[in-house]
Amino acid sequence: MDSEKNYCLITGASNGIGKALAEECTNRKLNLFLVALPESGLEELSKHLAKINGNDIQCLSIDLTEMDAPKKVYNYAKTNNLIIDKIINNAGVGGFGEMADQKESEVDTMIMLNIRATTLLTYYFLNDLKKLPHAYILNISSFGAFVPIPKKSLYAATKSYILFFSRALNTELKGTNITVSSVHPSGVATNPRLKKSMQKASMVAKITTLDSSEVAKIAIDGMIKNKKLIVPGIATQFFYIVGLMLPHGIVLRIIRKVFSKNS
Repeated sequence: MDSEKNYCLITGASNGIGKALAEECTNRKLNLFLVALPESGLEELSKHLAKINGNDIQCLSIDLTEMDAPKKVYNYAKTNNLIIDKIINNAGVGGFGEMADQKESEVDTMIMLNIRATTLLTYYFLNDLKKLPHAYILNISSFGAFVPIPKKSLYAATKSYILFFSRALNTELKGTNITVSSVHPSGVATNPRLKKSMQKASMVAKITTLDSSEVAKIAIDGMIKNKKLIVPGIATQFFYIVGLMLPHGIVLRIIRKVFSKNS
């Protein structure tokens, strides 16, 4: 699947789904270029992963919301002769609450990270990817991309952007060596605290929640199989199909009830 000199770039790699993706790729003996916030434990994680299968693990601690950060990531890869044949745009931030109650800094950070960083990283590496025998772009979105979510309005909107950005890119790149996949998990239990909180959540949330390791495996499998749309979990797939058949107004009322129970 890879030559020894190729690398998989993963953003937001120090925790949550990003960490699970890094671990999954390590188990598949991929060389990695990991990116995450400073003081997030990225260096320690990189050293740990490098010991597992002898993979080469490169890392860069940087805040992707900074204006020049995406270009710095690209420049690091070029300077260090890292041939990136897989890009996993995972870095993102969420939030919960009515739009009017959000801080301006929170709104700006979500847009800069969820939308701008993903877009620019893809943009900078795209022409390099075209020169390879085969290349992959995996964009981590959310089930929230399919429906407007009250009290998560901006988050869902940013994930919808990732969905349509990925779909449009696939159309542009049809007939090339690049496959673009978007992943749409529902709830993801990334730590014991979240697992415990899910016990108090609605039934829908309980049955659609997966461990981050499960999501990572499904996501990487789907990417390698050139799947353009990846919806992890049987229950989440069921609700996705139901959502396609129901009128939009009914879907929105259901979503409102689900999230009112989780608030």
